Amino acid sequence: MIYEERRTLTHAKSAADYLEYCQTGLWSGLKAEGGQPLCLLSGLIGDPPNQYLQVTEFEDAQAWEAAQNSVPPSPHDMVASESVRLTKSIASRPKTQVPKEDQRAVYGCRRFLINPADLPDFVNSSQNGIWPRIESQGARILGLWSTVAVTQPMEILLLTGYRSPTHWEETRVTSSQQTSVDEELRQQESPLRNRRLDISLKTWVRLMQAHWD
Repeated sequence: MIYEERRTLTHAKSAADYLEYCQTGLWSGLKAEGGQPLCLLSGLIGDPPNQYLQVTEFEDAQAWEAAQNSVPPSPHDMVASESVRLTKSIASRPKTQVPKEDQRAVYGCRRFLINPADLPDFVNSSQNGIWPRIESQGARILGLWSTVAVTQPMEILLLTGYRSPTHWEETRVTSSQQTSVDEELRQQESPLRNRRLDISLKTWVRLMQAHWD
């Protein structure tokens, strides 16, 4: 599978129109060409509300290329700027489809820069260290991706769902809510979390609102 990460900044007054365009037109066009939209997010904290992030799954690069020839571009009167890049899944997520019980209202869009040589350690630290603990608190990992091209440093995208910004705060390792987490999960997480911190050259996060069909 290959994934398109599309970042779209609409004109300030066109944010609602663009959302409607995606939900009523774009998604059906993508699905007709074999694409599977995984999520559509808009800025909540850290990005403006007219900044959108959409991730779409394709079977392979050829399927993605075919869709480019069939699905029309975003309406020019709505969009101020747009960028696209191809990514690949590097962990057990995303699932092929996001079940209703996994869908959340708010997503942490976290990006990391790492040395490509540290990728296996990064994935292991995330998947076997941090994820079990935060999912025990009701969060849900949507996916973990890297760019298709190998660069130095390599950028990683992690999308994690939460019920609200408050729920996101409660899952922070420094939160007082951690006292209610299973001690075995906390002990399992600690060394792997430290390892991920060590190999992350840079990381930053935005909170985004989810728009489900």
